[in-house]
Amino acid sequence: MLNQTRARTIDLDNPFAPLTGLCELILVRHGEQVLTRELSASETVDPPLSELGRRQVAAVAERTRSRQIDAVYSSPLRRALDTGRAIAGHHGLEPTIREALTEYEPWQDFPADQSPFETLPHDELSRIFREHARTRSYQAFPYAEDPVAFRDRVLGEVAAIVDSNPGRRVVVTCHSGVINAILADALGSGFDMPVRVHHTSLSVVRAADTRRAVQSINDFTHVLSFQTEVGAMNL
Repeated sequence: MLNQTRARTIDLDNPFAPLTGLCELILVRHGEQVLTRELSASETVDPPLSELGRRQVAAVAERTRSRQIDAVYSSPLRRALDTGRAIAGHHGLEPTIREALTEYEPWQDFPADQSPFETLPHDELSRIFREHARTRSYQAFPYAEDPVAFRDRVLGEVAAIVDSNPGRRVVVTCHSGVINAILADALGSGFDMPVRVHHTSLSVVRAADTRRAVQSINDFTHVLSFQTEVGAMNL
């Protein structure tokens, strides 16, 4: 009972409180990846960073350089892992790869050697993406992986990271779907995608036991200067 009482005194909502007894998660979406209509369903899973994506990654690595970072965890997909390595390198760290942080796969059951954007009729694709935007739900994707299983694997991994890192600040380099699963849980949202998170944006969540407190969402100020230079953001 004493330990539970102490745990409940941790002030998750105060962003200036010391990290004693809690874990601060800095959720970083990867840099922009190379995606084209011609890519097959399997090729869309793990594309490399684009030229802009590499600039974004350098900017977020510099942005987090002055922070105390105790550990970096990453999705195994190379756009996220390259982002994690860039951040970790400034702190003498190596990212710890976690398979459970892999992105949601909207085309998981589509023929792996075919491009959904060239195979499916334009009207069907438009309907899928309109419905997804309207409902903010993965149910709009008829070929996707199970959204409940996806959310369970992400939240299970996050719980393990939190439990392993009390009193530490941890960077997690991952994907839009993964970050949205974490934010939806923390905010009590029923949406699969409650927030649009930009490439290399920072979202901060403080955590202790089963509790989560969102401190900030979708901070991408570190890329504004050069993305403004090249015109509208291609995020």
